[in-house]
Amino acid sequence: MISLLLLSAIVIFPCALVFKTLWDFFRDPLRLRGYPSPSIWAALTPLWLMNQSFRERRSRAIYEQHKRLGDVVRIAPRHVSINDPRAIKDIYGHQAIDKVNKDVFYTHLKGEHWDIVQVPDRGEHTRKRKYLAHAFALKTVVSMEPVIHENASRLLQGIERHCDARKLDDTATINIRQWFNFFTLDVIADMAMGIKLGFCETGSDASWAETKGGNVYPLKSTIDTLQQGVRYSVTLAQGSSERWHKFLKSLLEINGYVKRLIRAQDADDFTNFSLHKVKTRIENGGPDRPSNDFFGNILEDPRTGESRNLPFMEMVIDGIVLLNAGSDTTASALTSGIYFLMKTPDALAKLRQEVDQALPPDTMLAPYNLVKDLRYLRACIDETLRLRPPIAYGLQRQVTAPEGITIAGRHFKQGTTVAVPTFAVHRREDLYVDAERYNPDRWLDTSNPQQIKNLVDFTIPFSQGPRACLGRNIAIVEQQILISTLVHRYDFEFVHPEQELKIFERFNSNPGPMPVRVSRRVRS
Repeated sequence: MISLLLLSAIVIFPCALVFKTLWDFFRDPLRLRGYPSPSIWAALTPLWLMNQSFRERRSRAIYEQHKRLGDVVRIAPRHVSINDPRAIKDIYGHQAIDKVNKDVFYTHLKGEHWDIVQVPDRGEHTRKRKYLAHAFALKTVVSMEPVIHENASRLLQGIERHCDARKLDDTATINIRQWFNFFTLDVIADMAMGIKLGFCETGSDASWAETKGGNVYPLKSTIDTLQQGVRYSVTLAQGSSERWHKFLKSLLEINGYVKRLIRAQDADDFTNFSLHKVKTRIENGGPDRPSNDFFGNILEDPRTGESRNLPFMEMVIDGIVLLNAGSDTTASALTSGIYFLMKTPDALAKLRQEVDQALPPDTMLAPYNLVKDLRYLRACIDETLRLRPPIAYGLQRQVTAPEGITIAGRHFKQGTTVAVPTFAVHRREDLYVDAERYNPDRWLDTSNPQQIKNLVDFTIPFSQGPRACLGRNIAIVEQQILISTLVHRYDFEFVHPEQELKIFERFNSNPGPMPVRVSRRVRS
């Protein structure tokens, strides 16, 4: 019996899978064979897309293929990438909600329960949005400004220690990207659950995780656990169909050693990190702000005070969304924002002039009300999000309408996966002048109203429509406060003049290490 099962796993199932793959390709039920592909493997299997995801360069690779092959490229057997600005509204707009839905990609990411990002059912999405969207609303985020300032002050203390160290060793560096990750995780854990992670205070993101059985164990790096776990999950989720996904998952998670080797264990570890924090929040009521943290809306209806009676693991999944969506995108945007300002001295000087006029010289941390309306600051933030969107690749949608859908003048049949590649559409030269260049002035250039309209209509760093990213308000508010503070107080210099900031794309686009030298700013 065991031999028969082993034979099926090793021989019969793979052979059947290969036969079905070839049969689908030549039968071409979705009529996609007319669109160009990066290679025959991309048209036949999800392996090309999975390889680019595992190599953490998915959006860059798709952008290169669009430059080579045109605006519509078949990047997997039933997956078409459409680099056409008209497709944004057709796929992600409110009008498209009855014709497309979340792709099977999100089903492959699902844990024990749906989270608000993955859930395909509209009613379930609405239920979750009622209590999670409030947490990420601009009014709520602004009301949490004291929490942002409290944690930002600890970030500044870390930078100040670095400035002191430079007095003893002028070559000392600080990995500013790592500290931005510390800061954003500290902030969201504080906002969401009233829990102090203390990453900025200790200069370390070591933490604790807990299994459902109650086994508490240490994590060496929470950030690495999050990002590597997502890398594995997103790579595997690119499997075009449920059969591909299950087959590959069974191979890759065959035993504990292999699971750790390919970083699959990290996905479980971040779930257990979130479990530990949710359990702490429930048991302690939130040690610091039990009455107004985000998690209170998950536990009970604020209007009636009645418990929502959610399953514990559903609350854990919601906790993962809060901790991930509220931190990783913001850290990415902050890092890229400072990087581009360092690379563009004219923009930095212009921003400093605006910020210095708005803030008193002795300002420790910029108050939100003094920087929220600074036009050039917002232009710098928006230009960073255009060139380095935290979510860079096209978010997959599956055509569900029986009659199919017309996207940018092309018809696609039911069952086709469609997406607009954010990274690519943000670099279209027919939309933006010198599109690859960081130029905040383009957002304020009234002499080119068409470009400004294109920026408003087609710059989609957090997607758009009913499924737009929840964490966008946190990302903008924290950047407005922190970037204005940093350029007002400090000078930054690269370790090497030609230093580049590499991006590692998981689900979010995570900047790599960014060692810099920081000194206290001396005003003339």
